[in-house]
Amino acid sequence: MPESSLIPDKPRGSIHPAAHYFLTLVLASPSLLLPQLGFSQSRTQLNQLIFDPEILNPETQQTIPVSSPVYNSERKIKFNGLSLPNQENTEETIESQAISIPDISFNIEQYEEQLAAIEGDAGPFATDLYETLLALGNQYQQLNDHESAIEVFERAEYVSRINHGLFHPEQVASIEGLIESYVAIGDLRNANAKQRYLIYLSEQYFGENNLNAIPSIISLAEQNMTNYERVLNMPVQPSMSFSSSGSALQPTPRQIAFGSLYQAQQNYVRAISTLTDNQQFFDSTLLELEHRYIETLFLQTYRPAIIKEPDYYMSEKSYRTGSRIRNNNRRNSVSYLRGVYAFERMLIYVRYNPMADPLVLTDILMNYGDWNLLFGHTRTAAEKYIEANQEAINRGIPEQEIENIFRPAMPVHLPLVAAKPNSREKFSIAANKNLVYDGYVDISFTVSRFGRAGDIEILGKSGNVTKKIEQRLKRYLRNSPFRPRLQKDGSINEESLTLRYHFAYADKQ
Repeated sequence: MPESSLIPDKPRGSIHPAAHYFLTLVLASPSLLLPQLGFSQSRTQLNQLIFDPEILNPETQQTIPVSSPVYNSERKIKFNGLSLPNQENTEETIESQAISIPDISFNIEQYEEQLAAIEGDAGPFATDLYETLLALGNQYQQLNDHESAIEVFERAEYVSRINHGLFHPEQVASIEGLIESYVAIGDLRNANAKQRYLIYLSEQYFGENNLNAIPSIISLAEQNMTNYERVLNMPVQPSMSFSSSGSALQPTPRQIAFGSLYQAQQNYVRAISTLTDNQQFFDSTLLELEHRYIETLFLQTYRPAIIKEPDYYMSEKSYRTGSRIRNNNRRNSVSYLRGVYAFERMLIYVRYNPMADPLVLTDILMNYGDWNLLFGHTRTAAEKYIEANQEAINRGIPEQEIENIFRPAMPVHLPLVAAKPNSREKFSIAANKNLVYDGYVDISFTVSRFGRAGDIEILGKSGNVTKKIEQRLKRYLRNSPFRPRLQKDGSINEESLTLRYHFAYADKQ
């Protein structure tokens, strides 16, 4: 009997029982079509891991905490000694500004009555309205009523223009209030538009390449970076396309994020050019801007790998074709060369500044060495480390300080120019904040002359350590190089390390 006769006939217009069973199975188990969905929870948990190292004595099991170096993006960019306003308040600031809701509501009523009185005496465009509107908008922001705050700040901006003209700097406060509220409600497009308008406003009032435009340019660049990081940290939503039209694929959110990164890069360059055109070579802002610019160059270099996997883009999987070409291009890429030029500029700023801290020069030279190490120029990296050591000696840096810089208890895990995966820096957690650890892994490994981790061995662990956590830690160590320790004779040798990595989850902190 043919196999087809074993399957009973189905009524016309109905679904065959076999097809119905298969459809039900697919709908009930989406991981058959998208296997990654079945593992999304564990992957998310691994992405939230934070690894904190301590030196471990295998014999006594005693540990020595290791402090982390300052990550460039954590440094507040300052201009003329004044910190620029952050998009997010610190916990201390929030506590100091905490006012009860009844008090805020009472203040709002008082300001509204004051506005009505001013309008009754001097009309709807009275000059005195501006300050009261700013205060009212601030009260709405403290109440988290940002829609109302936006209406009030827009009115304040309009009143200022009526009284002082289109480009008077008085309206800056109301525009900054608008930006803060737009960011709070997630309207980044309008927030960026207002940041760009602040730059235009400054240039129209003070002229192009004027120092007064610097804070607005930097604020826009920082907001561009925030947009980039926010999109990169968003979970990827799997999607399926059944279109056969042959039209070009729509860019993914991660691809779009690099548009924000490019805008940030251009704004950092614009701010740097404005400072140098005005001969502000000794302003500390210039160094911080160069660091941020270098960060954008570094991330831009790994664009294809970051789009595929934002965390471990430095250890991207190799392919049978194309991988070797990409690596060779990266080693001598335009971004690498632009980074070299940026470091050379910073060295000029510091060497010709009679008031510069000797440690600043050492730090720049060490970062210069790191930059070459990250791009595979190991010989040049060693030369920069040796030069930094000699400069530290020549400039009278204390011997103990030199030991801490060039021969620390544990080599510095690179990159410092951008946040590492599974690190405090990625989640903006301060180095001195106490975390609630979930467990630990004791591990030994070697660091080669080129900074690469190898011979990794698990020595011990807490009871809740899973195989995936072990694998994640090993990948974390192999992902990027360590800064080699420079011996007193200038040599760099392979060394062995024994560490305890405590781990915590960022979403629990």
